[in-house]
Amino acid sequence: MEINHKIEFVDGPFDTDTGKLIAVQNPKYGSVTLCFKANMNIPFAKIKLHSNDLAVDADAVLDDAYNLAEEIARRWNEYKTT
Repeated sequence: MEINHKIEFVDGPFDTDTGKLIAVQNPKYGSVTLCFKANMNIPFAKIKLHSNDLAVDADAVLDDAYNLAEEIARRWNEYKTT
């Protein structure tokens, strides 16, 4: 399936059948993002396991958020469309 995106400085559709989903952890900002790996990482979804936007809360669950993102990416990449 091809998806189109509206990201500044990035042109063209992305093919989800041949592309790979990866988890990108950014400890500086306490965030984990699911990205499609292409010539550059195209952000797809943000994983957030805390309700307050406090750095201490984000740091406390950063590893769990990354593990969840890795599991989502693994399952996405294993799914074969035929």
